[in-house]
Amino acid sequence: MTEPNSPARVELRAVDASVMLKVRNLNTVLFPVRYTGTFYKCLLQDDQFARLAYYGSVCVGTVTCRKQPLGFAESNVVGQHTMCEMYMMTLGVLAPYRRLGIARGLLESALAAAAQDPTIRRVVLHVQIDNDDALRFYHKHGFATVRMVERYYKLLDPPHAYLLEYPLR
Repeated sequence: MTEPNSPARVELRAVDASVMLKVRNLNTVLFPVRYTGTFYKCLLQDDQFARLAYYGSVCVGTVTCRKQPLGFAESNVVGQHTMCEMYMMTLGVLAPYRRLGIARGLLESALAAAAQDPTIRRVVLHVQIDNDDALRFYHKHGFATVRMVERYYKLLDPPHAYLLEYPLR
């Protein structure tokens, strides 16, 4: 399935069990965080959004998101919740394929999916405080920094992250 606004020669495909090893392999190469088997099993649930980006026949990028109660990313969920947010867990493209619009296509596909759900008010994510490239990318695409979260990452240095937000409604 080719999604709108993806660059030429790039195809975005939904993640299912048959390609989970590709997601796992990309995450291992792209991110300093190691994800558990539970993370990958959860990607197959209905409240998740996950895509792989293919450049020709090569799998080069991924985005994974989950729907969660509004405010969950800031740890201030109280009582019943009917409003939600989409939490972007990962977004990455292999280094040789960067600057081709692939990350933008993955991001736009996630934002479009979130916008289709009337209960989702915003898209949020965490970025390690020294990841200037990621911060520039997200700010360029309309995200705003909400606040710094101290000691967000348990095994990374620096351990701090910025919480970023993209309001939908």
